Amino acid sequence: MYCTLFRGLWLALCGLTLLVCDAATGEQLSFDKAESDTQIQLRYRWRDHDELEQQLSFTFDKQQVNEQFQKLLSYQPHIAQRHVMVAMQKAAQQVDPREARISIRKIGEEIGFEVRSRKRKHLEHWQDKLSTLQQQAFDDYLQENYYAHFTDHFGKKGVKPDHIRYAKESVATLLPAANALYAKLKDNSQARAYVNMLLSWLQTIPYNPLESRLVSDGSGYLPPAEVLITNHGDCDSKTVVAAALLRSMLPTVKVAIIYLPNHALLGVQLAHGGKDHTLRLDGSTYLLAEPTGPALLPAGQIADQSLAAIQGGMYSFEIVNPN
Repeated sequence: MYCTLFRGLWLALCGLTLLVCDAATGEQLSFDKAESDTQIQLRYRWRDHDELEQQLSFTFDKQQVNEQFQKLLSYQPHIAQRHVMVAMQKAAQQVDPREARISIRKIGEEIGFEVRSRKRKHLEHWQDKLSTLQQQAFDDYLQENYYAHFTDHFGKKGVKPDHIRYAKESVATLLPAANALYAKLKDNSQARAYVNMLLSWLQTIPYNPLESRLVSDGSGYLPPAEVLITNHGDCDSKTVVAAALLRSMLPTVKVAIIYLPNHALLGVQLAHGGKDHTLRLDGSTYLLAEPTGPALLPAGQIADQSLAAIQGGMYSFEIVNPN
């Protein structure tokens, strides 16, 4: 009985769409883009959580944007393994054959090695060194290509784009957008008003369904500036945009990216009330928010499917720490 219910919940979450019966659906009224040799100007019109028409315009530095676009490459395991193989072969060539003889070969999709030595201390030394080098070479490849290790709520390990790094390194590029949002607020507005303005804007940007993080090659993910320039993005991409903009305007506030099955949402360490949906992570309480849309949900309200996943413990998370 339990397995049947759990499977039903899992299938429902894998097809997650952020529509709840009481929430309005976001409406983007218009999007315009104009480019010059040095700048990209963007203009948006949309209806917010109160069904009021909002407008936003800002200009990106084209060089900054192009540098960010060039960072993301599709993750290709065979290229990663080749990188590791070359690093290990170089190390093996430097070993004194009087100490040990090392052979490195590919076994299926994995790289294996064998160390032979007459002395146990040399055998153990080179086994440990090559194991460490193998992991370090793989980590270096991920770092160079803006990818990171990821473990989902089931404990399954894989690789995904390095969302935390993208959020932090996009702060300067997205500053014009952050400032334009801030300028729309009334004087003495609370931080939560900024979050809600940000959410209503992102929720109306057209949404692309997320492919499995652990199966896809990362090709569906878009860096933050590209989401805004192309006017679309999946839940991971839009959540990272939100994290980067919050890091810009609320630099001392902790932000969490919370991963559900085929979905992502945001946690912001802000004041909250009894009706708000929150989540306790690493000893801190985070106000939950849905940047993806199309449901227009202000901070503290999340989709029913998201709530079910969190209550069922079907989530993992990463913290974007203050600078």
